[in-house]
Amino acid sequence: MIAVVPVRYTATDSVWSREQFENWMRPGIDHGLGDFWWRSTRGLFDVSSQVYDPVEIPNPVPVSDDAKRASLHEAVVKAATQVDWAHTDVLLIWLAKPTGWWGGGEVDVPVPGGTKRIRVTVVDSITPFDAACQELGHGYGLQHEFDALGREYASPYSAMSARGYGPTAPGPQSWVRGSTPKLPEGGPNMQGPYVGVPANRIVGPLVPGAHLYRDPRFRDSSSVVHVRDLPAKARLYKPDYRSPGSGKPVLIAVPSQRRDGRTFLVELRRATTGTYDQAIGVEGLVVHSLNPDGLVRYDGVADLSLTDWACSAGDFSLRRTTVGEDFVDVEVRAGSVVSFPIRGVLLAGGFRTQRQLNTMSREDMRNTLIVVMASLSKQSDYQRYDNDILAGMGAVMVFLRRNGLRDDAALKTMTADDQRNVMIVELGAQTGAGQALQGFTNLQLAQIALGSDLATRGRRPGSTPFYGRGVLLAGRFRSQHQLNTMSRDDMRNTLIVVMASLSNQKDYQAYSDPELAGVGAVMVFLRETGIRDDAALRKMSADDQRNVAIVELAAQTGRNLQGLSNLDLALTALGVERF
Repeated sequence: MIAVVPVRYTATDSVWSREQFENWMRPGIDHGLGDFWWRSTRGLFDVSSQVYDPVEIPNPVPVSDDAKRASLHEAVVKAATQVDWAHTDVLLIWLAKPTGWWGGGEVDVPVPGGTKRIRVTVVDSITPFDAACQELGHGYGLQHEFDALGREYASPYSAMSARGYGPTAPGPQSWVRGSTPKLPEGGPNMQGPYVGVPANRIVGPLVPGAHLYRDPRFRDSSSVVHVRDLPAKARLYKPDYRSPGSGKPVLIAVPSQRRDGRTFLVELRRATTGTYDQAIGVEGLVVHSLNPDGLVRYDGVADLSLTDWACSAGDFSLRRTTVGEDFVDVEVRAGSVVSFPIRGVLLAGGFRTQRQLNTMSREDMRNTLIVVMASLSKQSDYQRYDNDILAGMGAVMVFLRRNGLRDDAALKTMTADDQRNVMIVELGAQTGAGQALQGFTNLQLAQIALGSDLATRGRRPGSTPFYGRGVLLAGRFRSQHQLNTMSRDDMRNTLIVVMASLSNQKDYQAYSDPELAGVGAVMVFLRETGIRDDAALRKMSADDQRNVAIVELAAQTGRNLQGLSNLDLALTALGVERF
């Protein structure tokens, strides 16, 4: 139970009425302290309270260090003789006049047979409501959220980070509620934002479910979806609907794919008018992590305007599909990769240039590919397919078209399934996998054509990817049928000759197969997109070519890509970004 003790320094100090204090602490009265914690914790934390008569102590100002704070706590305990300490878990001290400090700690209180130690929360008449929520959170044993750099108060989505809400917060994250006689107003706020506004009307966001995850009553309830195998799909509901306790899923728990002991916790946060979350700047799938040291870290937000978002820290990604007013359908995928391969189809097919694609939205690219597919097949219903399926159909068509396996006239007489079946026949000749190829998606078939071992893994001893094949194919140095007759060594040696002829270095024999494929992929990207012609390439080393690609891809992504491998740079150009 929470013991609420108002404190005066003189008999004339103004104190909120008992009714206002009781309303402030009562669950079910919107924008009160008890209601905030009842909703944030889905009824798991004990918000029962007893409001006691005001006590009077000497003015403790300045409360400038831990010793003086401890003296303040002890003075209140000594004066509050009416408190039932035996049944009190948290002492909430409300000071009628500001002391320049809010916070908490612990204090010994008298109980029959001795003393016990309880937590203390200290607020005053000008404590903003969101800050008061944070201070009581400390009374419940919660800490501020951190970010990747170890900075405190780091989450834009938690009152435990009030009032700064982290360096990435797009706005104040708090808002000013209307006046109501049920609740106290508070004195004039002295901090930005909202200076001069009645402090108790400044409302901040809920506390993230990551703080509740330690509690098995929550962790093991229907409110949490535990992801064990990826990919996994779930429907998440926003946590501020009006039914605390177990029920609809409000949290997805994802174990770190980096095996570092962290658990990543995903929840939907919406800026619904009138709720605690009203002022959050970015609506989305918010990710915090619970770390082995017990601290909660803010790891970012997947904006609902985006389809995909990658979590590098946990090496997984989120794909949102359906978005409703109070829910979102989300798929959790392995690997911190954001994939929009429609871009790659348009680029590889020569339907748009790299720089044209940089100016297009995803929706523009999608619609462009729909028009292309309708013009190069005999069906016109591509609008009904999701992005991955559409991209897969496009990748099959581009494979047939670029490699001269079917011309435009032939493609126009075929459905997307007809085109897929032709590609499967071609890849059967390449891999010997036969009917097993029917089990792969179109995008996987495209990967196989470029040298992935998806079709032979587990069937052929020692099978490994060999993307040198894809470089020779994409660069049009050899045809699909020519490559089928070549050994890996033949392909490797051919690529070495090609690279030596299209750069100013000759030491490619020393490169491993993946390294050789990577420098080749970068060269093909620059050459096929017209960013550099053959004469320019011959004056450049492989590193020079890589640096030009990084500059071009930075214009595409807005990211510093120096840490990516060459193969990952090529994938980025094709719409598959690794973080």
